[in-house]
Amino acid sequence: MERLSDEARGYAVIKAVGAEPTRLIDRCATEGIDFWGVSPEDDFTLIFRTRLRFADRIRGFAPKCCCEVEVLYCRGMPVEAKKLRKRYVLWTLPLVCFSLLIASYFFIWKIEITGNETVSDIEILNALEDSGVYIGSYWPKFTSDSIRSRVLLKIPELKWISVSVFGSRAVVEVRERTDIPELFDEDEAIKIVADESGIIENMSVLRGFALFKKGQAALESETLIDGAVPSTFAETEIVHAEGSVIARTWYEICAVMPLEYTEKLYTGKQKSFFALIVGSNRINFYSKSRIFDTDCDNIISKRRLGIEGFFELPVTVVRETELAYELHTASYPEDAAKARLETLVNDELLRRIGKDGEMVSSEYTFSVVDGYAVGTLRAECRQDIAAEKEMTAEEISAAKSAKEEQNTQ
Repeated sequence: MERLSDEARGYAVIKAVGAEPTRLIDRCATEGIDFWGVSPEDDFTLIFRTRLRFADRIRGFAPKCCCEVEVLYCRGMPVEAKKLRKRYVLWTLPLVCFSLLIASYFFIWKIEITGNETVSDIEILNALEDSGVYIGSYWPKFTSDSIRSRVLLKIPELKWISVSVFGSRAVVEVRERTDIPELFDEDEAIKIVADESGIIENMSVLRGFALFKKGQAALESETLIDGAVPSTFAETEIVHAEGSVIARTWYEICAVMPLEYTEKLYTGKQKSFFALIVGSNRINFYSKSRIFDTDCDNIISKRRLGIEGFFELPVTVVRETELAYELHTASYPEDAAKARLETLVNDELLRRIGKDGEMVSSEYTFSVVDGYAVGTLRAECRQDIAAEKEMTAEEISAAKSAKEEQNTQ
Protein backbone atom coordinates (compact mmCIF):
# COMPACT_ATOMS: atom_id res chain seq x y z
CA MET A 1 0.00 0.00 0.00
CA GLU A 2 2.85 2.41 0.78
CA ARG A 3 4.33 1.81 -2.64
CA LEU A 4 1.01 2.51 -4.32
CA SER A 5 0.71 5.71 -2.29
CA ASP A 6 4.19 6.80 -3.38
CA GLU A 7 3.32 6.16 -7.02
CA ALA A 8 0.05 8.04 -6.71
CA ARG A 9 1.51 11.18 -5.08
CA GLY A 10 4.87 11.05 -6.88
CA TYR A 11 8.42 11.09 -5.48
CA ALA A 12 11.91 12.31 -6.37
CA VAL A 13 15.23 10.44 -5.98
CA ILE A 14 17.89 12.86 -4.67
CA LYS A 15 21.64 12.46 -4.57
CA ALA A 16 23.43 14.51 -1.84
CA VAL A 17 27.22 15.02 -1.96
CA GLY A 18 29.16 16.79 0.79
CA ALA A 19 31.57 16.53 3.70
CA GLU A 20 28.74 15.49 6.04
CA PRO A 21 25.68 14.55 3.92
CA THR A 22 23.95 13.29 7.07
CA ARG A 23 23.47 16.96 8.09
CA LEU A 24 21.06 17.28 5.13
CA ILE A 25 19.06 14.30 6.43
CA ASP A 26 18.93 15.84 9.91
CA ARG A 27 17.71 19.13 8.42
CA CYS A 28 14.97 17.30 6.54
CA ALA A 29 13.83 15.66 9.79
CA THR A 30 13.85 19.06 11.53
CA GLU A 31 11.80 20.65 8.73
CA GLY A 32 9.25 17.82 8.85
CA ILE A 33 10.07 16.64 5.31
CA ASP A 34 9.21 13.01 4.54
CA PHE A 35 12.09 10.95 3.23
CA TRP A 36 12.86 7.24 2.93
CA GLY A 37 15.12 4.74 1.24
CA VAL A 38 18.36 6.35 2.50
CA SER A 39 21.37 4.49 1.09
CA PRO A 40 25.04 5.68 1.26
CA GLU A 41 27.17 5.22 -1.83
CA ASP A 42 30.35 6.22 0.05
CA ASP A 43 31.38 8.41 3.00
CA PHE A 44 30.48 11.60 1.16
CA THR A 45 27.40 10.55 -0.88
CA LEU A 46 23.84 9.70 0.12
CA ILE A 47 20.84 8.78 -2.04
CA PHE A 48 17.30 9.08 -0.66
CA ARG A 49 13.72 9.63 -1.78
CA THR A 50 11.25 12.34 -0.91
CA ARG A 51 7.92 13.77 -2.08
CA LEU A 52 7.95 15.78 -5.28
CA ARG A 53 6.72 18.90 -3.48
CA PHE A 54 9.75 18.85 -1.11
CA ALA A 55 12.43 18.66 -3.81
CA ASP A 56 12.72 22.46 -4.26
CA ARG A 57 12.88 23.10 -0.48
CA ILE A 58 15.75 20.62 -0.15
CA ARG A 59 17.59 22.39 -2.95
CA GLY A 60 17.13 25.66 -1.04
CA PHE A 61 18.72 24.70 2.28
CA ALA A 62 21.27 22.17 0.91
CA PRO A 63 24.11 24.78 0.67
CA LYS A 64 23.63 25.64 4.38
CA CYS A 65 24.34 21.96 5.11
CA CYS A 66 27.52 22.14 3.00
CA CYS A 67 25.97 19.76 0.41
CA GLU A 68 25.26 19.72 -3.26
CA VAL A 69 22.07 17.95 -4.32
CA GLU A 70 21.04 16.48 -7.64
CA VAL A 71 17.60 15.15 -8.53
CA LEU A 72 18.37 11.89 -10.30
CA TYR A 73 14.82 11.23 -11.51
CA CYS A 74 11.15 11.67 -10.64
CA ARG A 75 8.43 9.06 -10.66
CA GLY A 76 4.68 8.79 -10.08
CA MET A 77 1.33 9.77 -11.53
CA PRO A 78 1.88 13.56 -11.39
CA VAL A 79 5.01 13.15 -13.49
CA GLU A 80 3.27 10.95 -16.05
CA ALA A 81 0.27 13.29 -16.18
CA LYS A 82 2.57 16.22 -16.89
CA LYS A 83 4.10 14.31 -19.79
CA LEU A 84 0.66 13.65 -21.26
CA ARG A 85 -0.52 17.24 -20.89
CA LYS A 86 0.37 18.09 -24.49
CA ARG A 87 -0.71 14.77 -25.92
CA TYR A 88 -4.26 15.81 -26.63
CA VAL A 89 -5.33 12.54 -28.22
CA LEU A 90 -4.49 10.47 -25.15
CA TRP A 91 -6.56 12.51 -22.71
CA THR A 92 -9.37 13.34 -25.10
CA LEU A 93 -9.83 9.71 -26.19
CA PRO A 94 -11.30 8.59 -22.81
CA LEU A 95 -13.69 11.55 -22.96
CA VAL A 96 -14.79 10.57 -26.46
CA CYS A 97 -15.25 6.93 -25.42
CA PHE A 98 -17.25 7.96 -22.38
CA SER A 99 -19.41 10.23 -24.52
CA LEU A 100 -20.03 7.38 -26.96
CA LEU A 101 -21.00 5.08 -24.08
CA ILE A 102 -23.49 7.61 -22.81
CA ALA A 103 -24.89 8.10 -26.31
CA SER A 104 -25.14 4.34 -26.89
CA TYR A 105 -27.38 4.10 -23.83
CA PHE A 106 -30.19 5.66 -25.87
CA PHE A 107 -30.03 3.08 -28.69
CA ILE A 108 -31.23 -0.51 -28.78
CA TRP A 109 -28.40 -3.00 -29.23
CA LYS A 110 -30.09 -6.16 -28.01
CA ILE A 111 -33.67 -7.47 -28.24
CA GLU A 112 -34.89 -10.30 -26.00
CA ILE A 113 -38.21 -12.04 -26.69
CA THR A 114 -40.10 -14.08 -24.09
CA GLY A 115 -43.49 -15.76 -23.91
CA ASN A 116 -43.73 -17.03 -27.50
CA GLU A 117 -44.19 -20.73 -28.24
CA THR A 118 -45.73 -21.13 -31.69
CA VAL A 119 -44.82 -17.73 -33.17
CA SER A 120 -41.13 -17.64 -34.10
CA ASP A 121 -38.63 -15.01 -32.94
CA ILE A 122 -37.89 -14.07 -36.56
CA GLU A 123 -41.55 -13.29 -37.22
CA ILE A 124 -41.76 -11.09 -34.13
CA LEU A 125 -38.47 -9.33 -34.94
CA ASN A 126 -39.67 -8.55 -38.47
CA ALA A 127 -42.91 -7.08 -37.12
CA LEU A 128 -40.97 -5.03 -34.56
CA GLU A 129 -38.63 -3.72 -37.25
CA ASP A 130 -41.59 -2.57 -39.33
CA SER A 131 -42.87 -0.83 -36.19
CA GLY A 132 -39.57 1.00 -35.58
CA VAL A 133 -37.96 -1.31 -33.01
CA TYR A 134 -34.71 -2.78 -34.35
CA ILE A 135 -31.02 -3.01 -33.55
CA GLY A 136 -29.65 0.54 -33.51
CA SER A 137 -33.04 2.26 -33.13
CA TYR A 138 -33.43 5.32 -30.90
CA TRP A 139 -35.65 4.12 -28.04
CA PRO A 140 -36.76 7.49 -26.52
CA LYS A 141 -39.00 8.01 -29.55
CA PHE A 142 -40.83 4.71 -28.97
CA THR A 143 -44.56 4.80 -28.31
CA SER A 144 -45.87 1.66 -26.64
CA ASP A 145 -49.40 2.02 -28.01
CA SER A 146 -48.25 2.41 -31.63
CA ILE A 147 -45.82 -0.50 -31.37
CA ARG A 148 -48.47 -2.72 -29.80
CA SER A 149 -51.13 -1.92 -32.39
CA ARG A 150 -48.80 -2.39 -35.36
CA VAL A 151 -47.34 -5.70 -34.16
CA LEU A 152 -50.74 -7.17 -33.23
CA LEU A 153 -52.05 -6.15 -36.64
CA LYS A 154 -49.18 -7.94 -38.41
CA ILE A 155 -49.29 -11.05 -36.18
CA PRO A 156 -52.92 -12.04 -35.40
CA GLU A 157 -51.68 -15.03 -33.38
CA LEU A 158 -50.61 -12.62 -30.61
CA LYS A 159 -53.15 -11.15 -28.20
CA TRP A 160 -50.78 -8.98 -26.15
CA ILE A 161 -47.27 -7.50 -26.44
CA SER A 162 -45.15 -5.30 -24.20
CA VAL A 163 -41.79 -3.63 -24.98
CA SER A 164 -39.68 -2.61 -21.97
CA VAL A 165 -36.34 -0.83 -22.41
CA PHE A 166 -33.52 -1.27 -19.90
CA GLY A 167 -30.66 0.89 -21.10
CA SER A 168 -29.71 -0.42 -24.52
CA ARG A 169 -31.61 -3.71 -24.02
CA ALA A 170 -35.21 -4.14 -25.12
CA VAL A 171 -37.24 -6.91 -23.47
CA VAL A 172 -40.28 -7.94 -25.52
CA GLU A 173 -42.96 -9.95 -23.70
CA VAL A 174 -45.75 -11.50 -25.74
CA ARG A 175 -48.84 -13.58 -25.07
CA GLU A 176 -50.25 -15.84 -27.74
CA ARG A 177 -53.94 -16.35 -28.40
CA THR A 178 -55.46 -19.50 -26.96
CA ASP A 179 -56.93 -21.78 -29.60
CA ILE A 180 -60.66 -22.28 -29.26
CA PRO A 181 -61.25 -25.96 -28.49
CA GLU A 182 -63.03 -27.87 -31.18
CA LEU A 183 -66.66 -28.60 -30.32
CA PHE A 184 -67.85 -32.18 -30.41
CA ASP A 185 -69.94 -32.50 -33.54
CA GLU A 186 -72.46 -35.29 -32.98
CA ASP A 187 -73.42 -35.36 -36.64
CA GLU A 188 -69.86 -35.64 -37.97
CA ALA A 189 -69.22 -38.92 -39.81
CA ILE A 190 -66.58 -40.55 -37.57
CA LYS A 191 -65.88 -44.24 -37.01
CA ILE A 192 -63.67 -46.04 -34.47
CA VAL A 193 -60.90 -48.23 -35.92
CA ALA A 194 -58.28 -50.47 -34.31
CA ASP A 195 -55.00 -48.70 -33.72
CA GLU A 196 -53.30 -52.05 -33.04
CA SER A 197 -54.17 -55.69 -33.61
CA GLY A 198 -55.43 -57.56 -30.53
CA ILE A 199 -58.09 -59.64 -28.79
CA ILE A 200 -60.92 -57.52 -27.40
CA GLU A 201 -61.50 -57.80 -23.65
CA ASN A 202 -64.01 -55.00 -23.15
CA MET A 203 -65.98 -52.58 -25.34
CA SER A 204 -67.70 -49.45 -24.15
CA VAL A 205 -69.83 -47.93 -26.94
CA LEU A 206 -71.23 -44.45 -26.23
CA ARG A 207 -72.29 -43.65 -29.79
CA GLY A 208 -72.20 -45.69 -32.96
CA PHE A 209 -72.77 -49.31 -33.97
CA ALA A 210 -70.44 -51.99 -32.52
CA LEU A 211 -69.09 -54.44 -35.11
CA PHE A 212 -67.07 -56.59 -32.68
CA LYS A 213 -67.75 -58.38 -29.43
CA LYS A 214 -65.74 -59.38 -26.42
CA GLY A 215 -63.28 -62.20 -27.19
CA GLN A 216 -63.03 -61.47 -30.93
CA ALA A 217 -59.72 -60.67 -32.59
CA ALA A 218 -59.41 -57.37 -34.44
CA LEU A 219 -56.71 -56.51 -36.94
CA GLU A 220 -55.08 -53.12 -37.20
CA SER A 221 -57.21 -50.54 -39.09
CA GLU A 222 -60.37 -52.68 -38.88
CA THR A 223 -63.55 -50.78 -38.00
CA LEU A 224 -64.59 -51.52 -34.41
CA ILE A 225 -67.47 -49.07 -33.98
CA ASP A 226 -69.20 -47.87 -37.13
CA GLY A 227 -70.46 -44.32 -37.47
CA ALA A 228 -73.41 -45.57 -39.57
CA VAL A 229 -76.12 -46.73 -37.17
CA PRO A 230 -78.79 -48.85 -38.89
CA SER A 231 -82.44 -48.60 -37.86
CA THR A 232 -85.37 -50.96 -38.47
CA PHE A 233 -88.01 -48.29 -39.01
CA ALA A 234 -85.94 -45.24 -40.05
CA GLU A 235 -83.06 -44.33 -42.29
CA THR A 236 -79.46 -45.15 -41.39
CA GLU A 237 -78.18 -42.46 -39.04
CA ILE A 238 -74.65 -41.09 -39.52
CA VAL A 239 -73.13 -40.15 -36.14
CA HIS A 240 -69.85 -39.30 -34.49
CA ALA A 241 -68.88 -42.71 -33.07
CA GLU A 242 -67.52 -42.62 -29.55
CA GLY A 243 -66.26 -45.32 -27.22
CA SER A 244 -63.28 -47.28 -25.90
CA VAL A 245 -62.02 -50.75 -26.79
CA ILE A 246 -59.69 -52.47 -24.33
CA ALA A 247 -57.76 -55.31 -25.93
CA ARG A 248 -54.84 -57.61 -25.28
CA THR A 249 -51.97 -56.86 -27.62
CA TRP A 250 -48.60 -58.44 -28.29
CA TYR A 251 -45.38 -56.75 -29.31
CA GLU A 252 -41.97 -57.86 -30.44
CA ILE A 253 -39.49 -54.97 -30.45
CA CYS A 254 -35.88 -55.41 -31.53
CA ALA A 255 -32.94 -52.99 -31.10
CA VAL A 256 -29.42 -53.39 -32.51
CA MET A 257 -26.14 -51.58 -31.77
CA PRO A 258 -22.47 -52.21 -32.70
CA LEU A 259 -20.14 -53.24 -29.89
CA GLU A 260 -17.24 -51.33 -31.46
CA TYR A 261 -17.41 -47.62 -32.06
CA THR A 262 -15.13 -44.72 -32.83
CA GLU A 263 -14.38 -42.17 -30.11
CA LYS A 264 -12.46 -38.91 -29.98
CA LEU A 265 -9.26 -38.57 -27.98
CA TYR A 266 -8.05 -34.98 -27.69
CA THR A 267 -4.32 -34.54 -28.27
CA GLY A 268 -3.97 -31.39 -26.18
CA LYS A 269 -3.25 -29.19 -29.19
CA GLN A 270 -5.38 -26.10 -29.31
CA LYS A 271 -5.33 -22.58 -30.59
CA SER A 272 -7.66 -19.66 -30.26
CA PHE A 273 -8.70 -17.08 -32.85
CA PHE A 274 -10.38 -13.79 -32.15
CA ALA A 275 -12.76 -11.63 -34.13
CA LEU A 276 -14.98 -8.60 -33.61
CA ILE A 277 -18.54 -8.19 -34.82
CA VAL A 278 -19.37 -4.50 -35.09
CA GLY A 279 -22.99 -4.13 -36.04
CA SER A 280 -23.40 -6.54 -38.95
CA ASN A 281 -19.71 -6.45 -39.98
CA ARG A 282 -17.19 -9.03 -38.83
CA ILE A 283 -13.48 -8.27 -38.42
CA ASN A 284 -11.26 -11.36 -38.23
CA PHE A 285 -7.86 -11.12 -36.57
CA TYR A 286 -6.60 -14.23 -38.34
CA SER A 287 -5.95 -15.24 -41.92
CA LYS A 288 -7.42 -18.75 -41.91
CA SER A 289 -9.99 -20.67 -39.93
CA ARG A 290 -8.15 -23.98 -39.40
CA ILE A 291 -4.68 -24.66 -38.06
CA PHE A 292 -4.51 -28.45 -37.75
CA ASP A 293 -4.13 -30.97 -40.54
CA THR A 294 -5.99 -33.51 -38.41
CA ASP A 295 -9.62 -33.42 -37.26
CA CYS A 296 -10.56 -30.85 -34.67
CA ASP A 297 -13.56 -29.46 -32.84
CA ASN A 298 -14.34 -25.79 -33.25
CA ILE A 299 -15.77 -24.14 -30.12
CA ILE A 300 -17.19 -20.65 -30.63
CA SER A 301 -17.93 -18.32 -27.73
CA LYS A 302 -19.38 -14.82 -28.05
CA ARG A 303 -19.45 -11.99 -25.54
CA ARG A 304 -21.29 -8.72 -26.02
CA LEU A 305 -19.50 -5.64 -24.70
CA GLY A 306 -21.39 -3.63 -22.11
CA ILE A 307 -22.71 -3.83 -18.56
CA GLU A 308 -25.29 -6.56 -18.07
CA GLY A 309 -28.69 -5.20 -17.20
CA PHE A 310 -27.65 -1.60 -17.92
CA PHE A 311 -26.53 -1.18 -21.50
CA GLU A 312 -24.85 -3.10 -24.31
CA LEU A 313 -22.73 -2.00 -27.24
CA PRO A 314 -23.10 -3.24 -30.82
CA VAL A 315 -19.71 -4.90 -30.47
CA THR A 316 -19.30 -8.64 -29.90
CA VAL A 317 -16.00 -10.34 -29.13
CA VAL A 318 -15.82 -13.76 -30.80
CA ARG A 319 -13.38 -16.43 -29.67
CA GLU A 320 -12.94 -19.57 -31.75
CA THR A 321 -11.02 -22.38 -30.08
CA GLU A 322 -9.90 -25.38 -32.11
CA LEU A 323 -9.20 -28.60 -30.24
CA ALA A 324 -7.34 -31.27 -32.21
CA TYR A 325 -8.32 -34.89 -31.69
CA GLU A 326 -7.57 -38.36 -33.03
CA LEU A 327 -10.10 -41.09 -33.71
CA HIS A 328 -9.65 -44.41 -31.91
CA THR A 329 -11.68 -47.60 -31.92
CA ALA A 330 -13.25 -48.51 -28.59
CA SER A 331 -15.36 -51.47 -27.45
CA TYR A 332 -18.68 -51.34 -25.65
CA PRO A 333 -18.95 -53.86 -22.76
CA GLU A 334 -21.64 -56.48 -23.36
CA ASP A 335 -23.25 -55.88 -19.96
CA ALA A 336 -23.55 -52.16 -20.68
CA ALA A 337 -24.91 -52.84 -24.18
CA LYS A 338 -27.48 -55.26 -22.77
CA ALA A 339 -28.73 -52.70 -20.22
CA ARG A 340 -28.81 -49.91 -22.79
CA LEU A 341 -30.81 -51.91 -25.35
CA GLU A 342 -33.23 -53.07 -22.65
CA THR A 343 -33.91 -49.46 -21.72
CA LEU A 344 -34.45 -48.52 -25.37
CA VAL A 345 -36.94 -51.30 -26.14
CA ASN A 346 -38.87 -50.69 -22.91
CA ASP A 347 -39.15 -46.97 -23.69
CA GLU A 348 -40.39 -47.81 -27.18
CA LEU A 349 -43.00 -50.20 -25.76
CA LEU A 350 -44.30 -47.53 -23.35
CA ARG A 351 -44.56 -45.09 -26.22
CA ARG A 352 -46.66 -47.54 -28.26
CA ILE A 353 -49.11 -48.55 -25.54
CA GLY A 354 -49.55 -44.99 -24.23
CA LYS A 355 -49.77 -43.71 -20.68
CA ASP A 356 -53.03 -45.58 -20.01
CA GLY A 357 -51.75 -48.94 -21.27
CA GLU A 358 -50.22 -51.59 -19.05
CA MET A 359 -47.71 -54.39 -19.59
CA VAL A 360 -49.08 -57.78 -18.49
CA SER A 361 -45.95 -59.85 -19.08
CA SER A 362 -42.64 -59.50 -20.89
CA GLU A 363 -39.50 -61.38 -21.86
CA TYR A 364 -36.20 -59.75 -22.81
CA THR A 365 -33.46 -61.64 -24.66
CA PHE A 366 -29.95 -60.52 -25.56
CA SER A 367 -27.40 -61.89 -28.02
CA VAL A 368 -24.28 -60.89 -29.93
CA VAL A 369 -24.20 -61.54 -33.67
CA ASP A 370 -21.19 -60.63 -35.86
CA GLY A 371 -20.06 -57.84 -33.53
CA TYR A 372 -23.55 -56.41 -33.04
CA ALA A 373 -25.57 -56.51 -29.83
CA VAL A 374 -29.19 -57.49 -30.38
CA GLY A 375 -31.88 -56.93 -27.73
CA THR A 376 -35.41 -58.28 -28.23
CA LEU A 377 -38.45 -57.58 -26.08
CA ARG A 378 -41.59 -59.73 -26.35
CA ALA A 379 -44.47 -58.39 -24.30
CA GLU A 380 -48.18 -58.91 -23.73
CA CYS A 381 -50.06 -55.70 -22.94
CA ARG A 382 -53.53 -54.38 -22.24
CA GLN A 383 -54.45 -51.08 -23.89
CA ASP A 384 -57.16 -49.02 -25.53
CA ILE A 385 -56.86 -49.63 -29.26
CA ALA A 386 -59.74 -47.32 -30.28
CA ALA A 387 -58.81 -44.52 -32.70
CA GLU A 388 -61.11 -42.06 -34.46
CA LYS A 389 -61.15 -41.94 -38.25
CA GLU A 390 -63.31 -39.91 -40.58
CA MET A 391 -65.69 -41.92 -42.75
CA THR A 392 -65.28 -41.58 -46.49
CA ALA A 393 -68.06 -40.47 -48.80
CA GLU A 394 -68.11 -43.96 -50.32
CA GLU A 395 -68.66 -45.57 -46.89
CA ILE A 396 -71.52 -43.18 -46.08
CA SER A 397 -73.13 -43.78 -49.48
CA ALA A 398 -72.75 -47.56 -49.14
CA ALA A 399 -74.41 -47.54 -45.68
CA LYS A 400 -77.39 -45.55 -46.94
CA SER A 401 -77.70 -47.67 -50.10
CA ALA A 402 -77.80 -50.85 -48.05
CA LYS A 403 -80.74 -49.49 -46.08
CA GLU A 404 -82.61 -48.52 -49.28
CA GLU A 405 -82.07 -52.00 -50.76
CA GLN A 406 -83.36 -53.56 -47.54
CA ASN A 407 -86.52 -51.42 -47.66
CA THR A 408 -87.07 -52.31 -51.33
CA GLN A 409 -86.89 -56.02 -50.62
